[in-house]
Amino acid sequence: MKTEKVDKRYVIRLTESEAEVLEKRFALSGMSSVSAYLRQQVVNGIYLEYDHEELKKIRQAIMNVANNINQIAHRVNSTSRIYKQELYELQEGVTEIWQQLQSIQSELQKLNPSSIS
Repeated sequence: MKTEKVDKRYVIRLTESEAEVLEKRFALSGMSSVSAYLRQQVVNGIYLEYDHEELKKIRQAIMNVANNINQIAHRVNSTSRIYKQELYELQEGVTEIWQQLQSIQSELQKLNPSSIS
């Protein structure tokens, strides 16, 4: 099989921290050169876009659960009482967060099945 000649050249500038990340990933890749590694990433790498609104929903759900926990803790400290309805609502919030995170994990696993355990 005939290999194509590598004749196009691109120059990039990296920050010190970006260069460290590149060097670590290159070392883990086992490839023979940084140039070959970068070519492989450009051609086969993953460009990932994510839905900011979905992440905002998860953040809001976490904040709601945290607020519920705080309210329950205050009430228990002042009255020594806890209500089943509060615990039910708390469990619903945790379940909602869990489902959203499972959905995200499922989508990420589709991108690289071997990276998520």
